Amino acid sequence: MLPHIASLLDPIQLLGALLSLPLVSLILAAIIAVGIAVSPRGAARRRSRVRLTPSASTAVSARYTPEHRTLGIAAIAVIVIFAAENLITGYVLGMFGVSLDGVVGWWRYATPVFAASVGVAVLLAMIATRGSTPPERPVVSARRTWLTFSTRVGSGGTALAVLALTTTTLLAGLASSNLNGGPYVYLEIDVPNETIDPVRPWFYGWAYGVPVLICTAVLVAVVVAALQANAARAFLRPETVVAEQRERRDIASGITRVTASASLLALAGAFRFVADAGSVAGLTIQGDSRSDSYDVFWRYGELAAIGGWVAPALEITAFVLLFLVSAQLRRGPRAGAPAQDVAEPAAEATSDSEAAR
Repeated sequence: MLPHIASLLDPIQLLGALLSLPLVSLILAAIIAVGIAVSPRGAARRRSRVRLTPSASTAVSARYTPEHRTLGIAAIAVIVIFAAENLITGYVLGMFGVSLDGVVGWWRYATPVFAASVGVAVLLAMIATRGSTPPERPVVSARRTWLTFSTRVGSGGTALAVLALTTTTLLAGLASSNLNGGPYVYLEIDVPNETIDPVRPWFYGWAYGVPVLICTAVLVAVVVAALQANAARAFLRPETVVAEQRERRDIASGITRVTASASLLALAGAFRFVADAGSVAGLTIQGDSRSDSYDVFWRYGELAAIGGWVAPALEITAFVLLFLVSAQLRRGPRAGAPAQDVAEPAAEATSDSEAAR
């Protein structure tokens, strides 16, 4: 009895058990996000925003505030939908005696990616309709692409997250197998030096991966379209160029953060699934008068175990990014005396406009 109690109180095992729950990652991420929000650096960034004259502030606010709010709502929606799915499938259904054993729950991994694609699609529609009105005074500027207002760190990190999710899904699908023409939801682990059938635990196979790949492709398409629409639209007037550039950088940052977060949440779930399947280490066959035990191992089992330990870190990172994007619900331009850094770009933009005439 005492050794059993001691094992339950083992800090390493307790930590591993807690971090295996996505909702624990959500709580930790919320604490980290609050710390970032109240940090001196976060406060300094909020104070550094460009001040505008009342008329310019009204024009910029009418264009960009709804877009910031849409991004914030999209980030919250991804969190709520992901948490609700975990609660319902993990706890609520079991309380009512409903079992999902034998059900291919592909939506568990596609849900965050799908939710993010819907949120970005709504933002794209808003930019294309309300956010691309003709300028009050045209500003001549260089040609802008979908990468113009995205930072290298944000674009690179998002690309890595999407690539990691896609690669993991493809490799897991190729490693999966099926039975009698059924769905690809098994991982075959051979028993060394024996002629018995291989062990077949459930696995992140094609039955799970294909919906994730489809949702990922849709997400990438709407993200590129939203970033292009955000960058290519005309500025309102010369004196708002600096403020609008700041707004568009923040919108592009929000889009990439939501995309990266959704990919990381799906990737963390895939890592956990692969780790669970690859952790099978033994097979016991019960007979009439005896039982035989066999050692089995998957050649990628150690790599899968590492992925299982990395999964909580991916989830925490994803939730922190989503909480930071949700802060855009409070966004709005600052009115007041024009900032000094507006004068030079505005004058330059005006001169370019006059030269174009």
